[in-house]
This record gives sequence, structure tokens and C-alpha cells, in this order.
Amino acid sequence: MTLHRAARPLLITGASGDVGRVLSARAARRGIVFGTFYSNPATGGGTAVRLDLRDTAATLNLVRDLQPRAIVHCAASDRSPDMAETNRQAARSVLDAARQTGTRLIALSTDMVFDGSAAPYAEHDPPAPTSDYGRVKAGNDALFLSSHEDCLVVRTSLVYDFTPDNWQCGWMLRKIAAGEKVGLFVDEMRSSIWVENLAAALIELVDRPETGLLNVAGPQAVSRWALGCALLEALGYDPQSVAEPVEAASASPERPRDLTLSVEHASALLDTPLLSLHEARRQAYR
Repeated sequence: MTLHRAARPLLITGASGDVGRVLSARAARRGIVFGTFYSNPATGGGTAVRLDLRDTAATLNLVRDLQPRAIVHCAASDRSPDMAETNRQAARSVLDAARQTGTRLIALSTDMVFDGSAAPYAEHDPPAPTSDYGRVKAGNDALFLSSHEDCLVVRTSLVYDFTPDNWQCGWMLRKIAAGEKVGLFVDEMRSSIWVENLAAALIELVDRPETGLLNVAGPQAVSRWALGCALLEALGYDPQSVAEPVEAASASPERPRDLTLSVEHASALLDTPLLSLHEARRQAYR
């Protein structure tokens, strides 16, 4: 039996990650949600399902069983030793399942597919990644878009929240706990986005017909320094005491300096307003 699309669940991969956790919590308030995880079952909402996305058969079987109205592919790893193969195989498995079942697919991508030399980047700008992670994501994006008609690749930037369990806060808190200064780049620009804002946009896009590429990120680029200081202040720290400004060139000459994304298309398309860092902080603490 095929369920009416509106009654079918939403399937989120990587539901215990920074984006997936908040997305699953928001989506569960609106309908039935299943969220996959590999090792950490702490999803934000809905039913957690342990799944190794590298297992193509298991992924396909889950999608066939659930008949989701859409798959939102948030699962990604940029820090594991087998990062490249893990991300590639997971992408192939999710894509294969979406194609075979005719399921809408929304896949998260990154501004790291660019080299930082020609910002701001619009959807039509060709990728030029400088990191292994950027190259893997650029390859996955091309595969998604060339292989499935009902697919939307959402490119975003640094995803932050004002809570210790968010990666952008967590790494700084670990430095502080170890008695170290937090080094923040003053010359690296990103279109950082509040995770709650991104999750709201993704939920809206699930039921829109948009396909292809779409940049969904903050409307104002900020430096890593500005972002880090704002997060530290929100967590009760004095940035001048625990952080120090650092030049990106001192970390790596090849590190992209400006990965600003143009969000003109998304701003015109979405009912969800894209919030600046200042607007996000004000909304989070209102």
C-alpha cells in the first residue's frame, strides 16, 4: 500500500549530528520523523534508527519500508580517518535508495567546495575545492544532481548554535577547559548560519518543488573571530580573556579566505527569513 505523500514520514540521515539533531526535533513537532544514526542515538526527535549508510542494501530496505515523503541527507564526516570513502559510500547508498523508490532527496553540502578566491559564490559558480573534504563533497554534489531528478543540494556554511553541544561552541570550550587560548581567524569570512534557521528552511524545502543547487546560509558574512566571540559571549565568557586573533595564513597558506555565499535566490524563494548572527542571537534569547 502506498501512503498519501502528506501522511508519509520524513527520513533524516545523521540525525544525531549538529544539523540533524535540531532538524529532527523541529520536524517531529510537525509530523512523523525517522532519524538515522551510526553510533550516537541522541537524535533530537522522532524515532531513532541505527543504520550504517555504507550498507547499500540496508539503506534501500529502510527507505522501502518507511516510504518517506523525502530524505534529508545530513550525515557527513569531515574528521574521521576514512572520511573520503565513508562520505562517498553513504552518498551512493542514499542516492540509490532515493532513485529506486522515487523519493525526494535534499542533500546538505558545504561552502568548502570553493577555494575562496572569487566570493561571493552563487549557485552557478564552478567548484574549486582545496581540501579533501571539499573535493569529496563537490564530487557527491555532482553525482546527486546528475543522477536523480527530484534532488536539491543545499550548500551552507558554518552551522552554529548557542549551546555547548554544538561543534562551533564545543571545540572552543574544550580549549578553555584545557587552559588554552582559543585561536580565531580574523581574516577568514564565512556565511555562518544558526542551526535553528537552517532547520526551518530545510523543513520548508521538503515540500517545495525546488531542485538543483541552492545556497542557504547567513545573509551577512562574518569572520571566524566575530562568530567565535559572539558564541563565547552567549556562553558567558569574555572573549578578550579566553580568545586570541589569529591570521589564517599562519595555519595554512592554502586555507580559503573568503567563502561568502550569495543567498539572493534562497531569500527570494523561502518564506523562512535568513537571519544574520545578530538577528539569530536576539531571537535565541528573546
